[in-house]
Amino acid sequence: MGPLPECIQTARLTLRSFREEDVERFVPLIGEWEVARWLARVPHPYGLEDGRWWVARTAENRARRATLDLLAVRRADGQPVGGIGLNLDDGEVGYWLGWPHQGVGYGTEMLRAMLRVAFEDLHLPRLWAAIAPDNDRSRRVLEKTGFVTTTPDQYELTAERWRTIPQESAR
Repeated sequence: MGPLPECIQTARLTLRSFREEDVERFVPLIGEWEVARWLARVPHPYGLEDGRWWVARTAENRARRATLDLLAVRRADGQPVGGIGLNLDDGEVGYWLGWPHQGVGYGTEMLRAMLRVAFEDLHLPRLWAAIAPDNDRSRRVLEKTGFVTTTPDQYELTAERWRTIPQESAR
């Protein structure tokens, strides 16, 4: 497995490590019920202490090479829009977007960037994601990026399949 990237650039976003100075800006986004309700591992309400804990936890996990958790910020103004994480042990990927930033393609953009890193740089063989059965927005993001359903609430994408997807739709 290759080195973990410090930063991933996309057309509109920078995916980078969570920092202490980000807490006050990402907590209101992930703390909204319409965001938190879809996330299996996020408490609600989500406050500043939760955000500080998360920043410390992501740094520890990165140091142990357990996960790669990144905050997505708009390149234009540095505003956080969401986050994406990858469990390096089993290939689970998860993501979230703040309510004001949903529906404009950021989720697909984040996931496509993470797929490239996971398969090309980290040489993972397979990624998977679990979603709530009625989370249609997340389902669309997974399907747009090439994931296929394995159960009603679980999706997967193999490196082999990803390499066969036309470049403009997968990367």
